Amino acid sequence: MGYDIYIQTPDGKPAEGDENYFRIAWTAMPRTLGAMSNFGMLAELPVPSYPTLSAYGLERGDFQLGTQPDQATANRIAEYRAAYQAVKDAAESEPTGIPAYKLMYNDGFLVTVAEISAAVTTYEAHPHVDIAEMRDPTWRYWMAFLRRAKTHGGFRTH
Repeated sequence: MGYDIYIQTPDGKPAEGDENYFRIAWTAMPRTLGAMSNFGMLAELPVPSYPTLSAYGLERGDFQLGTQPDQATANRIAEYRAAYQAVKDAAESEPTGIPAYKLMYNDGFLVTVAEISAAVTTYEAHPHVDIAEMRDPTWRYWMAFLRRAKTHGGFRTH
């Protein structure tokens, strides 16, 4: 169990290559989040609410394999899926860091280039940045991954 983190291209597709993937154990993520918090890299925002099926006049059965919905139901399913994806892709217009919930859960939230840039900028301004990367090789790899992700299209955590 753990977190599989994938850099994506600016058009939202997974980037090719092993260098665009980072795996972190679920037992190591709290330590990583703690370090990020200590460096001021995280933004404490509430976890957004996903849309409910009932708000779109849908039920779980509408998503069963082999179900052939009528056109009106198919349209509501498409609207629901778009709203669900919009929650996963949402970001502040001027982020101060990476929202902690986007890394605490492996729900595929998009961590945007702007969020990563804000986090890395804050980190690099910290007076103890050089020591941090010397002591912990995982942290060094994580920071290299974040720097790489900000030059692409961000990343998603699964």
